[in-house]
Amino acid sequence: MSATLLRVLAQRRPASVLTQEAPRRPELETVLRAVAGARFDDSLTPWRVAVTNRQSASDLAAAMAGLTSVPNMEGPIPRLKGKKIRRLAAYRGSLQWASTGGAGLAIIFRFDPESETPKKVQRFDAYSIRGLLEAAFYAQGWATVWSRRSPSDEQVLRDFYRLNDNEEILGWLFVGRPAHNSVPDRAINLPPQDLEITYM
Repeated sequence: MSATLLRVLAQRRPASVLTQEAPRRPELETVLRAVAGARFDDSLTPWRVAVTNRQSASDLAAAMAGLTSVPNMEGPIPRLKGKKIRRLAAYRGSLQWASTGGAGLAIIFRFDPESETPKKVQRFDAYSIRGLLEAAFYAQGWATVWSRRSPSDEQVLRDFYRLNDNEEILGWLFVGRPAHNSVPDRAINLPPQDLEITYM
């Protein structure tokens, strides 16, 4: 394994706040294809990615709130009550979440019913891609924030992402540059993590 890659992994650090900058599409696709790896058989890739950006963040927020369209937030808002008020409040909360960083990657698990591998094992394989994506983006100078969030209406969100019956969202990986004041001291100046290793 490349010593450079090991050094990059050892120096990665969390960023609680991301800037609005996002990878350009060619760079984003290069990272995703590298993480997907080589095609060594005919099995279905157990995951896919659906990308939203700053422009489509409001659409994602609406879907998370159970709305099929973005509400008009300009001008006076008519008096609402009950379910409509709750959905509008959910939209406002989801908009801030959906606007995290510059790009939001929904990691979608794709179950292959033709495979002999159990569904829970296939799902675990799809989950494992998160760590690779985080490391790959960090190696390119980006920071990430992982989030899992329950929508107000599951079906509206499924329609938004055009999920089929064998697909489900595992979570969202938001990508951006780390905000200057959100990153701790350079990891190169910090001691390594305590790690217990046992040899049997």
